[in-house]
Amino acid sequence: MKNQLPLSFQAPENATLDNYFAGENQQLIASLENENEQLVFIWGEKGSGKTHLLQAIASQYQAKELSALYIPLQMDDDFPPELLEGLEMMALVCLDDVHKVIGNPEWEEALFHFFNRIRDNNGRLILAAKNSAVNLDIHLPDLKSRLTWGLTYQAKILDDKDKIEALKLHAHHRGVEMTDDIANYLLKRATRDMTDLIKLLEKLDYESLAEQRKLTIPFIKKYL
Repeated sequence: MKNQLPLSFQAPENATLDNYFAGENQQLIASLENENEQLVFIWGEKGSGKTHLLQAIASQYQAKELSALYIPLQMDDDFPPELLEGLEMMALVCLDDVHKVIGNPEWEEALFHFFNRIRDNNGRLILAAKNSAVNLDIHLPDLKSRLTWGLTYQAKILDDKDKIEALKLHAHHRGVEMTDDIANYLLKRATRDMTDLIKLLEKLDYESLAEQRKLTIPFIKKYL
């Protein structure tokens, strides 16, 4: 491989399938856990949990001492398509934000060849984008065809009731017992985007630990 992948591309330990509230995405979770599903394409809007799922499944493989990488794609001089070379030897590669490199001929060509190589090596490829492969503006017809070979799932946004349960689940995994009142308060007073809500929860947990105070509504008001 010509370049070394930054360590930041390793899946973070705090993203797991256990702390992902599935809501209407149970079938998607089941397919991710089925190692026989060689290609899975996940699409959905921001806040639907795509990144969490890719990081979580990569972490699960790494915990079993299987080679796996999570890579958020981007198109700049520090991130050339050549970075995909050699990754076909991994047991699992999770490519996030695929839409960010679509439309670039070099990236589309690299993705096409990488798909063929990892498939020939019986590796597993999980991708995520804001739109389905069919609805991405892919210029290379063969790439578009390849990305529709496997399973395609839309990651569904949680409704407000499920967001409250998701917040409580994340809090529980951080060792914080969150009541319905507190979760509902956060949902009404802060952003409704699940990704941002989780980041806010992490910040509040940090601040409460620093001040040695419980996570209460009066405490939260201080930081909102």
